[in-house]
Amino acid sequence: TSGTDSSNLESAFLEKISRTDPLYDKRRILDLKGPLLYESFSWILNHDDFSKWRYSQESGVFWIKGDPGKGKTMLLCGIIEGLESISGINLGYFFCQATDSRINTAQAVVGGLLRFFLERRTKLLKLICEKFKDKLDQLSGPNAWAVLRDIFEMVVQDPTLPDPICIVDALDECEHGCKSLLSLIVKTSPRVKWLVSSRNIKDIERKLQSIDPSQRLSLELGGNAFYVSQSVDAYINKSIQDIEALAHNASLRASTANVLKSKANGTYLWVSLVVGQLQNTDQRNVKHILNKMPEGLESLYGLIMTQSYERLGQEDREAYLIILSTITTAKRPLQLEELLTFTKFQWKFSENIYSTRDIQDLVKDCGAFLSIRDNYVYFIHQSAKDYIMDNASKLIFPLGIQFQHARMAHTSLYTLSATLTYDIYNLKAPGTEINEVSPPCPDPLAPIAYCCEFWVNHLVHSCESNESEPNKSKSEELFKENGIVHSFLKDKFLCWIEALALLRKFTPQGVDAVQKLRRLASDIAHSKQESETSRLRAFIDDACRFVLQYENIVCKWPLQLYYSATVFDDKDRII
Repeated sequence: TSGTDSSNLESAFLEKISRTDPLYDKRRILDLKGPLLYESFSWILNHDDFSKWRYSQESGVFWIKGDPGKGKTMLLCGIIEGLESISGINLGYFFCQATDSRINTAQAVVGGLLRFFLERRTKLLKLICEKFKDKLDQLSGPNAWAVLRDIFEMVVQDPTLPDPICIVDALDECEHGCKSLLSLIVKTSPRVKWLVSSRNIKDIERKLQSIDPSQRLSLELGGNAFYVSQSVDAYINKSIQDIEALAHNASLRASTANVLKSKANGTYLWVSLVVGQLQNTDQRNVKHILNKMPEGLESLYGLIMTQSYERLGQEDREAYLIILSTITTAKRPLQLEELLTFTKFQWKFSENIYSTRDIQDLVKDCGAFLSIRDNYVYFIHQSAKDYIMDNASKLIFPLGIQFQHARMAHTSLYTLSATLTYDIYNLKAPGTEINEVSPPCPDPLAPIAYCCEFWVNHLVHSCESNESEPNKSKSEELFKENGIVHSFLKDKFLCWIEALALLRKFTPQGVDAVQKLRRLASDIAHSKQESETSRLRAFIDDACRFVLQYENIVCKWPLQLYYSATVFDDKDRII
């Protein structure tokens, strides 16, 4: 029994520290970006500065920096595959993505690296679990970073983990805690070999200013730019083989390659986008399309967005904008079912019954910006989202992004109110443990999983400062006494908590969400100078005490929360 308890503790620990498996994140990235081309990364393996860092007895940081679309991620994937083929290498890696809240924080990075090292070392895992077992609860609270940092420093100092190598891609996409992560990287660099990549960001430059200049590799400078350009040329030669319009015309194929090489400016992503346009045309239009394609990612995004929007009918234009605004605002990639939930609620042309197949077809109209993989919708690249936010926000968010957040919160609450019910999985037995639960088929929570987890985040963003009057009125409408939020909490609060527990999102996400609601209610009351506590605020205060008091019970036995609510020890309870 003690062995089982120990195993459960270790599993719970690994689950707490890391919400995703970096191994599968890498596989997903390669699926999205295409297979690794040896010519695209082989040059770095023989680079003098990289080789010196790699084979030196000393540890330290090696930083690869470059503009968007220069192939940094694929470079690191190539390096990782090379290192993985060497036995005895103690390697951990992590890929940050700003568009996915599961992998865009310092906690996620360190948790992912720890997962690599500890899953493979059962003795070290047991030691860490034993030492930190009293602090496990803090891994989902405000002290989570401090605890994770202490664990990481202890793990990399352990003698059973000699010469650890940590690789982190896209530091600039670490949206929360990047400075803390950089401080940890510098602090542990005497013991750990760190390989990191990012865009040319001044804040990162300042934090890494102590590293040797020979360990900073800029993809835009000198010989490095030449290597990247050669690699992009090899990528072009490979990519044009997949263009059907060029299959039987060697002369056109050669001239197309030459034009692409002259305009690419060493940017893989530019080539990928243009090749995507050429794959949808016939032979006679190839030259015309090539001539229209501007140099530079920003200009290319602009042209493709204009062309895509103008060729759509009125109904599809509306859907195009809804899909782009929803994906841009979402806190993680959405499943097609989840995207359908938001799209059909916002669509004025609602006489028809739309399906995930329709959404799939509409996403293809956003092809230069979005991609579908395993039923999830992703931005093709962070620069695609950046373009929308920086250059197309008036088209995509005509009423401002806070209004879009309010709309997503409203859609989520409406959908949850219509769907959530007591014992939604029909478990019947209140003593059913979460480990015994398997989702039914079809899963009633699948289309609303995103709404369950993130409606509070969108509500909070909708109430942020510097919003326009329409946004403000929309937010106030949601959060007023007996408004949408209040009605939902009165009618569906316990069902929402049950759903979060069944989705295994109650801790930390659900607990954090209720605490965010409490802070938001307090901030709004303070801004309005309310002297008395409203019924909505009182309910949220109660809800916060409830989830904190019964967190451990709800996580293990979701249906027990209804019994817990009847004995909730609060003399003035509202729940």
